[in-house]
Amino acid sequence: MPDAENRSVTRSFRIVDALSKHDGMGVSELAAAVDLPVSTVHDYLQALRSTGHVVKIGTEYRISTRFLEIGHRDRRQREIYTAVAEELSTAAEETGEQATLIVEEGGDGVLLAVAEGEQAVDLPAYPGARVPLYANAGGKAILAHVSPDRLETLLDRQAFEPITKRTTTDRNVVLEQLETIRERGYAIDRGERIAGFVCIAVPVLDRGDTVRGAICVCGPESRMTEERREEMLPTIRRVANITQVNMDYV
Repeated sequence: MPDAENRSVTRSFRIVDALSKHDGMGVSELAAAVDLPVSTVHDYLQALRSTGHVVKIGTEYRISTRFLEIGHRDRRQREIYTAVAEELSTAAEETGEQATLIVEEGGDGVLLAVAEGEQAVDLPAYPGARVPLYANAGGKAILAHVSPDRLETLLDRQAFEPITKRTTTDRNVVLEQLETIRERGYAIDRGERIAGFVCIAVPVLDRGDTVRGAICVCGPESRMTEERREEMLPTIRRVANITQVNMDYV
């Protein structure tokens, strides 16, 4: 792609990304956020409006529901999503907590599906949310089961920055944790991404033992005692196993 076209595409997505983080932005505000001239941003906004990807409400712009449509369509086309859809709700119902399906994409963990149990606390988790692989149970369950070469590549992409006081930021310590996860078959994070919450996750492996994602259940530390986690584990493992069977044979 010629440099001019490449620059144009990059700018478009910078603008879209900036808009996605706000509930409406004026042209000047947006121009400052993406460090581009107001006239340039205005031209890009008009182009994005013409394709239906940006809407204007009063004097402010925001991304349109077109992205919701695209995301939903992409999610439904993913084999693991259709394989786990009903079972994830079962995991949430039986544990009473929030259950998520996490996959790896571009070095990040991506929440592909979220289900809420009766006791679930409202957490910053929604389909499409991106989380660091090194700082949550689902991400670590995935890292523990990728090939050695892939693991090195993924770890090179991690920031290893502290998100909470309990975040593991030492790469060597993370490697030790991954070895433990491989041995016991599940991962735990005790407030590494969200302070005060404990998560437990089981990897979803396909017939060839390739990791495709992880099933994760999270709840308040006060409820997620060791005894309760042990009670939940069979449910989470069953959901992961059924998801694998659905992918392999259905």
